[in-house]
Amino acid sequence: MLNDDVSNRAVNIDSYRERISNFSNEFDLGLFLYIIKRSLIWITLCVLLSISAAWIYLRYTQNTYQSRAILQLSGSNTAQKVLNVSSLVESGTLLAEVELMRSKYFVAKAIERLPVKVSYFLKGQILTNEFYTETPFTIEDFEILDNNVLDVPVIIDPGENGTAKLSYMIVGQEVSGVYPLNRSFSTPHFKGVIHTLIGSALIKPEDDGVMYFVLNSTPALVSRFASIIEIGVADVNAKTMVVSCKDHSAFLARDLAQAMADEFIEYDVERKSESAKKVLKFIEDQKAIVFDELRQSEVKLQEFNMDNRISNMEDLMPMLLKRTDEYESQIVQLEIEDNLLDRIEVGAKKNPEGIDVYDLLPLLVGTSYENTLSKLIASMESLLQRREEFLVEAKPDHSAVLNLDRQIDVQRRLILESIGTLRDRLASRRADYTSQINAFEKRFLTVPEQELAYGRVQRLASINEKYYTQLLEKDIEYRISNAGYVSDNRVLEPAQLASSPVSPDRGVVLLSYLLTGIIIGLFIVLVRYLLHNNITSLNDIAQYSNSSIGILGMVPKYKKEIPVSQLLVDKTPKSLIAESFRSVRTNLQFVDNSPGPKMLAVTSTISGEGKTFVVINLAGIISFSGKRCVVLDLDMRKPKIHLGFGVENTRGMSTLLIGKDSVTDCIQKSALKNLDFITAGPIPPNPSELIQSARMQQILTDLSATYDMILIDNPPVGLVTDGISMIQQADYPVYIFRADYSKKAFIHNVDRLINENRITRLSAILNGVDIDRNKYGYAYGYGYGYGYGYGYGYYEERGKGSAKRKPWWKKLLGAGS
Repeated sequence: MLNDDVSNRAVNIDSYRERISNFSNEFDLGLFLYIIKRSLIWITLCVLLSISAAWIYLRYTQNTYQSRAILQLSGSNTAQKVLNVSSLVESGTLLAEVELMRSKYFVAKAIERLPVKVSYFLKGQILTNEFYTETPFTIEDFEILDNNVLDVPVIIDPGENGTAKLSYMIVGQEVSGVYPLNRSFSTPHFKGVIHTLIGSALIKPEDDGVMYFVLNSTPALVSRFASIIEIGVADVNAKTMVVSCKDHSAFLARDLAQAMADEFIEYDVERKSESAKKVLKFIEDQKAIVFDELRQSEVKLQEFNMDNRISNMEDLMPMLLKRTDEYESQIVQLEIEDNLLDRIEVGAKKNPEGIDVYDLLPLLVGTSYENTLSKLIASMESLLQRREEFLVEAKPDHSAVLNLDRQIDVQRRLILESIGTLRDRLASRRADYTSQINAFEKRFLTVPEQELAYGRVQRLASINEKYYTQLLEKDIEYRISNAGYVSDNRVLEPAQLASSPVSPDRGVVLLSYLLTGIIIGLFIVLVRYLLHNNITSLNDIAQYSNSSIGILGMVPKYKKEIPVSQLLVDKTPKSLIAESFRSVRTNLQFVDNSPGPKMLAVTSTISGEGKTFVVINLAGIISFSGKRCVVLDLDMRKPKIHLGFGVENTRGMSTLLIGKDSVTDCIQKSALKNLDFITAGPIPPNPSELIQSARMQQILTDLSATYDMILIDNPPVGLVTDGISMIQQADYPVYIFRADYSKKAFIHNVDRLINENRITRLSAILNGVDIDRNKYGYAYGYGYGYGYGYGYGYYEERGKGSAKRKPWWKKLLGAGS
């Protein structure tokens, strides 16, 4: 038996592998539709579960709203175009502006426009909702006494007589207290006013909810909002940017997107105006210095004229004076540039906190070394800006800040070394010009000393006057340019309040969950189809059998509940079940049609395949034909015949075989004429020995003298071997299979009985066939020397020709009915 079990399991595995490998080539539509029909409960359950899961997901998932604003970058200066003056500031690129808006530095400036210093929440059993515009209370005029209270939930519960209880956890310790509403209060960590919006009492929006508020720190707000802000380029050619914000509050998403757009417009104007102010301040300072020098030169010239009584020096050696004047002008210019280098050097030597790049850049305007130093100073400006952004979230001793400090120090040294090199060059040029002037002055020895001194004073006054005039012109031009600058960065599309959430999409969620449920249901059907290893039709018995198994017929599945008696043919003699047993009775003649009493032995592989049901009803049909029948219950381990006829099992085959009772005493009459039966009797300890005893043969001989047909209900041969001897002796050995219950491996038991036990007459009956199966008709014929004449399914009666098969779509509709 152990070897048989191993063999059966091997057959099952091979059957599964064969079904999977041949799935595409041998797809059985009828079986698949039948499994769908049998799995409708599972499919329906999967669909209902998926819809329930979708409802739960939509019910307990907060809606996310999106709002966006579109910006266009542009800048124009009407005065600059009219006067043809240089720009005070350099316009930034589109990508640079995008990165600026993405930075936490800019987000921190934008959120200052929003009322988010305090966040208000309502915590339910599952969801936590944030109040942004509809909070029942606000915390106003608050002051932080201890920074540990920042970002800590403070639970607020309504109290009596216009009070509220506040409780929160600080460093693992709970702090709580009762404080008045609409009046100033103070806790150990903060103070303020709890202002109620409706009356003087605090009312909860939900009875089972917990209200709390959070005093937000700037880094926490920046981290939160930076994650929900998206900045992108809409059109490079049009220089447009999209500012998009997503949040569970539609109002907050709209306000944050609009705040980012408005802050960018104002920040751009402030940034460029600050640069212009620095340049104008430098011009003002230079005007004051040059004006003092010009006034001193004029005073000296006047005193020189009065002291030396010289009125006209224009005709005195004009050529020499012209050359000398040019060199003097160059020396003065070099001195001015040297002074500017001094101021730049002083500004660069300041600490990183004190360096103001806008104080250094204006000093370079119009100088010969503007290109040399502007790049170095611009690099320092970038490093200082990065340091400022890091300081928003980090302390000065942070490793990133210290690294930037080292880079700034290296950049400062490069600037100072460049200044030293430039000053050396200026000194060399000044020495050259001075030597040239000395050479010309030697030629002036013949000129009166008074006229030469006059020329010097006059040249200095002329140079100062010319430089002062240039400063006046630049001052006017830059003031006009600054006044004419208007930022054309504008909001093309302001942020709108979202009317519907972007997620979750109810239609998409419902559809996806529904499809998932259907797919899971169909997957279950497919798995059941692939793993389906039950016998479903007579075709399976013929296909998997290696021997010539005779087919006596099939018994349709009884749609109603089978009564305890299991005898149906007497109650519905014209039913399909009765006709099927008549077909079996007819086909028995092809097995053995010799005269005399016959013995029919029934067995199966396991219990539950319908042996007792077939024996009782087949005996009933045979008794209808006038033959005397007796049913013997030899399944003494699990007797059922007494249940089928509704009698006691106090005596029967077991008591007969041990000689306790006689045959006459054990025979019992049924409700049908010509049908008697002997029950199994009390369960013996050795049923196999009793069945194989000589007493059993004597009983069969005695019964053969009285009855035309002896029907024996044997135990399953797949479990025990008790019934093999009776199967070997029977004139009609019958093996019972049950559709959609018996495994295909059971067919090999029949092959073993035929081949090993030489039971050549062994025939099969397929019990419990579902006639509603669309694929399988039952009007089959096999070349075994006999057949059966009734078919159940979608075929016409014999002699009328076969009807056409139903189309696949009608089969599909029929399978679900």
